[in-house]
Amino acid sequence: MHRAEKFKCEIISWARVIRDAKKLSDIIRKSDYDIDIVVAVGRGGYVPARILCDHLLIRDLTSIKVEHWGTAVTSGRATVKIPLSGDIKNKNVLVVDDVTDTGETLRVSLDYLKEFEPKKIKSAVLMHKICSKTVPDYFVKKVVKWRWIIFPWHVHEDITEFVKSLISEGIISEETVIHQLYNLYGIRVKPQIIKEILSEIKNGGEGIRTPDTTDMSRLL
Repeated sequence: MHRAEKFKCEIISWARVIRDAKKLSDIIRKSDYDIDIVVAVGRGGYVPARILCDHLLIRDLTSIKVEHWGTAVTSGRATVKIPLSGDIKNKNVLVVDDVTDTGETLRVSLDYLKEFEPKKIKSAVLMHKICSKTVPDYFVKKVVKWRWIIFPWHVHEDITEFVKSLISEGIISEETVIHQLYNLYGIRVKPQIIKEILSEIKNGGEGIRTPDTTDMSRLL
């Protein structure tokens, strides 16, 4: 993220994730798809896939890692960074991710996994945006009006990226950062969380472009 752009975000709670994952498992179960193995698409699909395995009583879970999205920006063409670590040949596979946005991550995942000759392959996500070019077989919620979805497993990461973007534009006070997070993204963040993030950025500093006049000691 190179500059602070205004768009709406929605933060999903752990309680909702658990509730929606249960609903998703019910939808899948009613479809009578006899799943042999679940493949999580990392990193977003790790948690939903594990919860689905629990509800569907499936013990075989493996994963791949596909890189495409940063925080609300594409990082270029989707590619498989970490390959499949299990055998899916002649098996009924369920591919799980958290959300479809452009649909590119899911498309690349399905195309890649088909090379391993599964018997059948279907996909599931918690939230499906209608702008996605790839439509999953199963999903709980259809997102009609686009917004950036922030699941609990990447809240800290996304907010950190937002804060880095604000710092790169010279915004360095806690109060201003909190105000801008709400003004730009519609999210409310507690002062203590911002203090912790600013401390982490100060102590790490990797990948942050700060104005020449910025004294990082002033961030805290």
